[in-house]
Amino acid sequence: MKHIKYLFLVLSTIFVFEMISFNKAEAACGVDADGVISESDIDNNCDSKPDIYEVKIYKLYLCTSAPTEATTSSTVVLTPCSQIFNNASGATASVTQGSDIDLDGTYTRPPNGTYTHGYAYMDNSFGITWSGKIDGSKNGHTGSSGGNNTGAGGGGTGVYCATMPNSGTHKQGGTHTNSSKCSANDDLTAGKFVETLEQFGGFNDSFLSRAVVSNINGTTAGIIGLLVDENEHRAATTGEVEKLEGLVTFADPVVITTATTSLSMSFNVGEGMTFSDHLNNDTLDIGSGPFQAIMKAN
Repeated sequence: MKHIKYLFLVLSTIFVFEMISFNKAEAACGVDADGVISESDIDNNCDSKPDIYEVKIYKLYLCTSAPTEATTSSTVVLTPCSQIFNNASGATASVTQGSDIDLDGTYTRPPNGTYTHGYAYMDNSFGITWSGKIDGSKNGHTGSSGGNNTGAGGGGTGVYCATMPNSGTHKQGGTHTNSSKCSANDDLTAGKFVETLEQFGGFNDSFLSRAVVSNINGTTAGIIGLLVDENEHRAATTGEVEKLEGLVTFADPVVITTATTSLSMSFNVGEGMTFSDHLNNDTLDIGSGPFQAIMKAN
């Protein structure tokens, strides 16, 4: 979770900026002392740690009160907020668990004050790279279920599995395939699988563009996630989705004073990848899972 660049010269408050990929948030996968993942947990859907997680961020704000959510006919109201990061093209963070990030873009020091909320505008596509061992044999994911897949096919069978260098979309009415390959031998090279999120919840569910997580990590922190269209209005259909917004309530307020000198940003991607067997035939499906972006004031 890398330094976000030194914007100021000393900060003393730590705050959690939670941004969740809500589409398939599940319980954590069981992992033994050797790092082998539980097949039974995968069969019931579970989240685990990717080797590399990639996300693109456009805007970050600190807010003195809650922003007003976007609707299907209006954009988010950021009147109580101050922008602290901007990159119109998007800054890509490619991170491993516990590593710092260094986002390319323009940084702005917020005014002195007490900030209780945050806002993030980000891409709705996530890159996942992973390889590992499972305590039961799995099939690589090669079928098709309407997910707009591109790239080479997966396949193979065995306890060693990895992500494929492909892309696909999770949306209402369909989800991706070709996300994994497996082998009886530990000889696989992982590729980056890019999942585009156009639906919160299962692909067989009604379209859902809003998701809420409360009491994050047993704290009062919470987040509202919104899938938005090209006008930054809340998407009305899965086909309208262009980006993802996160409106965050901090567990503890962030206090910016004249002594504030720098901010750093890191990612918790310990459950940033979701395993499932949605074909119910021992086929390993891999997609994005929940993650946490943590900003520290120094």
